[in-house]
Amino acid sequence: MRWIDLHDVGWGECIVLGGDRGGILMVDCGSSNLKLGENGPGFYEYVADSIIPRYREAESRSFFLTHCHRDHLCGLWRILEAAPGYFGALYLPVPPGGEEGRPILLEFALYAAVFLSRLTGYARVNVSVLTLFTRAARRAGAGAVFPVREGDGFFLDGAEYEVIWPPETGFVFPPELTETVDALDAMLSAPFLPPCAREFLALRERFCASYHHMCSASPVRGEDAEETRALYNRIEALIPELLLLPCAGDAAALLAAGETQDAYSGALNAACAVFQNVRRGGPGPDDILMTGDAPPESILAASARMYDGYSVLKAPHHGTAGYFFPLEIAADHILISNGPYRGGGEIASGYAELPAVRHCSGNAACSYYKEYGSCCNRLALCGAPPGGAILPVRCPAAARPGARPPCRVRVVSREKNLSCLCDAGRRAQKNF
Repeated sequence: MRWIDLHDVGWGECIVLGGDRGGILMVDCGSSNLKLGENGPGFYEYVADSIIPRYREAESRSFFLTHCHRDHLCGLWRILEAAPGYFGALYLPVPPGGEEGRPILLEFALYAAVFLSRLTGYARVNVSVLTLFTRAARRAGAGAVFPVREGDGFFLDGAEYEVIWPPETGFVFPPELTETVDALDAMLSAPFLPPCAREFLALRERFCASYHHMCSASPVRGEDAEETRALYNRIEALIPELLLLPCAGDAAALLAAGETQDAYSGALNAACAVFQNVRRGGPGPDDILMTGDAPPESILAASARMYDGYSVLKAPHHGTAGYFFPLEIAADHILISNGPYRGGGEIASGYAELPAVRHCSGNAACSYYKEYGSCCNRLALCGAPPGGAILPVRCPAAARPGARPPCRVRVVSREKNLSCLCDAGRRAQKNF
């Protein structure tokens, strides 16, 4: 791995790993911000005008999605819309099964797609889970779509990476989520309901089975993706009838309850795909742990497969306090993708206390910067330079605009090209 680009996309994430042979792996691409900064471009404009051309000359391009929240996913669709063959491989997370493999995420998502308004962001998130693989197969070709879960691996320019979370089955879902699905099942199984209720339940079982079968092949087969898509289309065709059921209002109220929405969103995060490099020997500068939005309980569950230290660690869930995990995992560099958003959260103060150099996409939501008015790295020590540890202010990237930082991490946007000093103003350089 030669370099890492951390894009400033507001409350979202887009991290790009540069391989040793000129290939790239983009990990997530999305944002909850329609506009990046007060005077900045729109997010989709930034994707089209900055992200796509920046890596157009790469020897190969792959994409890894950690989970289906908008702030990690929506940019992928824009890239595939503008350049369908841009990525040679799409690594997409398989929703885990619970006890006995029950696909609670898919079952809940189908109910939400039927009974909740499509105008809400919440419903769009659910639909993304349901159509992720079929949409990707249509946009990029089924042969480019690779399902991933714990135990699966992939390569970037000869370097191997492994997915260490989530498991395929045995995933522990929030009780609120399982109870909601069970209650909805009971509603639609009541006697004397019109035939569309029973037809929906039967189609749901067939859809979930088809989805599971589709994800059993790597890459997915085109005929499997089309079968799954056709079943989903049949469910969609039932929606007008289902919304006339006597229980439709109660179903919508149950799905729209705040605790239910929180449980579902939290489950999507908990089922987030986490990956790391595969070591060939001892610890090295290519050791990296990418955590997506995984909460502490998921990190803890996967910890048996983790190394005791990494060169680079991606802070889970935009570095927010609720997702700060106290595991004793050393890291030389921490990536934090955070930005202003009313539904977001501040960067946990605990990261500023760790013996690592932080690389943050912005400081608008940083409690340390708000309190002290400066970057938390100004008194840190970076051990990346071959001559020994130095203060980040002595880094070549801080002294010379466009210089490649010894740590290989760059924070980039249309306006800047930084490494670890979030309070350093510098105009971005188009090429480095």
